[in-house]
Amino acid sequence: MSMDKSSQGSLQSIAGDVLPTCSAACPVHTDTREYVQRISKGDYEGALDVLLEVNPFPSVCGRICHHPCESKCRRVAIDEAVSLRMLKRFVVENTAAHRIARRKKAVQINSDKSAAIIGAGPAGLTAAMDLALRGYKVKVYEKDTKLGGMLAHAIPRYRLPPEALAQDIEDILATGIEVHFGSSVGVDISFEQLRKENDAVLIAVGLSESHSLPIPGTGSKGVFLGVTFLWDVANGLCPELGERTLVIGGGNVAIDIARAAKRLGPKNVYMACLESREEMPAWKWEIAEAEEEGIEILNSWGPKAILEKDGAVRAMEFRRCASVFDAQRRFSPSYDESVTNTVEVDSVILGIGQKANLDFLLGSEVSVNGGRLTCDRESMATSEPGVFACGEVMTGPGSAIQAVGTGHDAAKVLAHYLETGEILKLPDKNTINIGELPAATAAKARRLDRVCVDLTDPAERIKDFSPIEPVYTEEEALSESRRCLSCATGAHLQFPNHCAGCLTCVRICPFGVAQVRRTAFMPPQECQTCGLCAAECPAFAIEVLRFPTAAMKKSMVENVAGLDLERVARPFLIAYCCVNGTTSRKYLKDQSAGEIMETGVLRILVPCVGRLSMADLVSPFELGADKVAVVSCPEGACYYPRVEGWLERRITRTQRYLDEIGLGGEKLQLFKMEGSGDESWTRIWERFRAVNLETAVGR
Repeated sequence: MSMDKSSQGSLQSIAGDVLPTCSAACPVHTDTREYVQRISKGDYEGALDVLLEVNPFPSVCGRICHHPCESKCRRVAIDEAVSLRMLKRFVVENTAAHRIARRKKAVQINSDKSAAIIGAGPAGLTAAMDLALRGYKVKVYEKDTKLGGMLAHAIPRYRLPPEALAQDIEDILATGIEVHFGSSVGVDISFEQLRKENDAVLIAVGLSESHSLPIPGTGSKGVFLGVTFLWDVANGLCPELGERTLVIGGGNVAIDIARAAKRLGPKNVYMACLESREEMPAWKWEIAEAEEEGIEILNSWGPKAILEKDGAVRAMEFRRCASVFDAQRRFSPSYDESVTNTVEVDSVILGIGQKANLDFLLGSEVSVNGGRLTCDRESMATSEPGVFACGEVMTGPGSAIQAVGTGHDAAKVLAHYLETGEILKLPDKNTINIGELPAATAAKARRLDRVCVDLTDPAERIKDFSPIEPVYTEEEALSESRRCLSCATGAHLQFPNHCAGCLTCVRICPFGVAQVRRTAFMPPQECQTCGLCAAECPAFAIEVLRFPTAAMKKSMVENVAGLDLERVARPFLIAYCCVNGTTSRKYLKDQSAGEIMETGVLRILVPCVGRLSMADLVSPFELGADKVAVVSCPEGACYYPRVEGWLERRITRTQRYLDEIGLGGEKLQLFKMEGSGDESWTRIWERFRAVNLETAVGR
């Protein structure tokens, strides 16, 4: 659900509660806007805290998530989406010490109820963690010796190194869940016994087996099932492939299979699928990367038979696929039998689909239909009371973050059942989001290039399973984070009774979005958070949700209160600095009182100095500052149009006011950075403190 014109008025008062489109698109509604803003301010630990509030697998998602958040980023109306997945990865790889320190010790069990979870993939582990944090005794049964399910056994290491998954697993284990490794339900312990020993059971076994094909030759030597192949590769049991290997399938699993096979040494690796190039279900960037690695894709061909010689694969015979879906978009392939093709190969890997092994449910009351559980999606309840399901065994194939989402839901359902014995129907998940960025607003916004990283050269990356994607540098992460529009956190009328409807906000808004309907109104779906209206409002009635200047002033007051102004280095300079000029959080961290005393400079970071009002410019003098510097972006580099001109005029007005009251207008100056803030701030401060004002702007 997105906003329409009829809802604009009501949403103005609850702008902070309207989800940005990125968060709405995330299956667990990660507060994307908040963690990106924390990165932009150098608070990487705070960004990690935001991520872990809803996603226990940030290391995994930082590497392999299909990032639905990016597909809905409103910045695409201007240039390109913010690289949210890469920012997530930057955070987890730069906060290791904080992550270890924040791990919860074993949570105290405060309930006599217990739950058993079958399967330790992302869905099962998420549910286990949530239940443990609620105080229930949780027992996880995993048939293997590793946790993570398909993440541990089917994702090639060039995409997901084991150490990345291990970080996430350690967080979950720290909650005190009880794990039974190498415990296959139906073999090592019966399903019936689990039911007797626990008050509820959650089935989260995933889809860990591959489908075969009903065609001749699938029993030939050189034919492999896709998931089994990936499982063997991930565990160092590399299958022997011939020089010409063919992968059947067009989805993401098939792409993983083909790219993993390429790294095992075949001269040629092919993919063949029913779908046309446009219809392929694999992510477009995965397809492109596979082709870069020399994998040839054969579209619109259906497997007819595996041809063999002496019991071994020698070729694959295809027939032309005329269409994959029927008129109702249901899977129903049709073929042109008169058009065939034969490709000589000596290995075939089937990557056409997955299924769950549910043999352990034989004899139970849990209904199974075609390798999938019969399950009420609203309550996650199976046909047997007290038995629930989550993850891909319930939903079908999906992403890791989708599995995490079902794990959270399952924990809610189980907790309710354990407490009441009743089935909980989950509410409708429709969310109100801010809607698309209007084209008229986007046309006035400044274009900022997305920060991209170069993958390892294809010729090098196919040599082994080393990770192929570098992490952002700090400078790259800070730059990319500042491309975020902070949707739905723009200007709003904080004090309606102060507003006289003077039209100042309408006159100066660089995006043309401010309106007056008796009082000022800034539509949240259009406002770009420049803050000009708040800075120029004569009644100080407007505030910016993203960066309320009241919080900035409070921080400044607290910093000054901690100083001995009799001993601080003189002249004492308070400097408002544009945060967008920084390339390292060394300059974003809070200054110590000792540093301020020694240097005589208190640095106040502002997302855009253009939003400083005259009151903001005068208040440092009230706190004891001898001089005030405003340091803006380099010439022409401001993120917002027209801000520079308005800021210069505001500085001039304030200087005149300071002259009128006898303080001296020259004590306030506007400077523009020369390069990054890291490089130029100290130079600017030294020049200003030495009363060298020739380079000052606005005087």
